[in-house]
Amino acid sequence: MRILEGKELKEADLFFEKAAELSRKSICHVSKIGVVLVKSGKVIGEAFNGPLKKSCNPCLLDMIERQVKTELCLAMHAEERAVLDALEKGHDTNGADIYSVRVDEGKIVPYKNGLCASCGRVFLESGVKNVIIPKEEGVTAYDTEEFYDISFNRFIQKKFII
Repeated sequence: MRILEGKELKEADLFFEKAAELSRKSICHVSKIGVVLVKSGKVIGEAFNGPLKKSCNPCLLDMIERQVKTELCLAMHAEERAVLDALEKGHDTNGADIYSVRVDEGKIVPYKNGLCASCGRVFLESGVKNVIIPKEEGVTAYDTEEFYDISFNRFIQKKFII
């Protein structure tokens, strides 16, 4: 994990703005996420979170215990959709970086943790190199294995109180 600075930070801000535009299309009332998948400086995949072909009204997240929300949510994560978008367009995702933002009231807000084991598995399988997210301490880049390890361990600790 490292905090981006200088040219890398400026580049991340540009990709975050594009991701923020996408997030505004989300109809999820819990969280609006936008993502761009970038390889060699070009966006190869993009997406926002939202329900599958079914509507999520009423939202299951409002009716179930917090600890199982992600698993039972009818929405697909923007990160997963961005990888699928790139693959559907015929792009090679190996070595790409993913930029993910959460938007609240029209503004990019830092992730409190922003780490998801489910997305981490998709990143590992598709060859995504880095996951870049805004956090309180600054724009943070995780290599994919580190991202997965941290998110999986956090999931295990929360679910099973190890």
